[in-house]
Amino acid sequence: MVNVINDAVSQGLTQECACGIFGIAPRKFRRWTNLKPVRPRTAWNKTLEQERNAIETAAWTPELIGKPVSHIFVHGHESGKFFASFSSVYRTLKAKNMVEPMRNWQRRTPYVSAPSLLDEGFSLLCYDGTQFKTDSGIIVWAIPVMILPQRYLLHIGHSINGISSGNLTQSVKEAYCLLPEHLTSKLIAHSDRGSAMKASSTKQTIKELLGAPVHFGRPHTPDDQAWIEAFIKTLKYHRDAPRSFKLVDDIIQWLCRVPDVYNNDPHSSLGYVTPLQALSGQKEVILNRRKQNLDTARLLRYTAWKVSRSMLLPAALEVVMQPA
Repeated sequence: MVNVINDAVSQGLTQECACGIFGIAPRKFRRWTNLKPVRPRTAWNKTLEQERNAIETAAWTPELIGKPVSHIFVHGHESGKFFASFSSVYRTLKAKNMVEPMRNWQRRTPYVSAPSLLDEGFSLLCYDGTQFKTDSGIIVWAIPVMILPQRYLLHIGHSINGISSGNLTQSVKEAYCLLPEHLTSKLIAHSDRGSAMKASSTKQTIKELLGAPVHFGRPHTPDDQAWIEAFIKTLKYHRDAPRSFKLVDDIIQWLCRVPDVYNNDPHSSLGYVTPLQALSGQKEVILNRRKQNLDTARLLRYTAWKVSRSMLLPAALEVVMQPA
């Protein structure tokens, strides 16, 4: 293209007209004809080699092998061995083929009422039911109850072969007894429209217990109670969950273990703070401390980048930059 334009200009056509034929600006053409050597550029906030080595070393520690990336991210901030964002930890491990690619799931059905209740300062007591099967075919129903927005799992009840209104209300009562007092003032029950949830005895009991009517999601819209649905998936497919259950007692033992396991796992929707820390009011303190750690790490990277740049460029070409 450069040769053709030069030939057209030598034949008497103006440079602007010749460039217009190809749909490019004359300024771009002049830049093409006077190419400058490309200088290597390195982002000043790029993680340092010692930080990447510390992340990889942490991933191979026995207590973190097989754990999610969120555990490694939290370990770095709590141990002080490295301070990097979650995405930096993920990219570092991905470059070493140590993690699976992240999948972005998009919600197709928007929320309607439950998030607006949370925005207004209400707490939601969510509950649902799901079934487990033993190897012999016996069905055991689990009835998890959690509190939002902390996503803290209060209690998991259970029943054999089905969920009655009595089973559901008993689980809700036991979970309510474990609630901190400051969360009971603006508390609303939220569930789907299952038969046990819609039973008049269930609604009446929960209304008397909480002092507020039960709030339901829309029919055939699981996304309206996505929190409890997401937990049910975790309940069945958690990395520590048994692959099969020989006896009913094995299922019950797993259900008894789940609250301690789940409430002490970092949660992405909480900024990789555990539900237990969120319930105890430590969330903001931890997130602020991590932000300070990241700011400190960014300053150290900028210093290292500036030193390496000053060694590569002549003194006359050195550019002084300030961190954002």
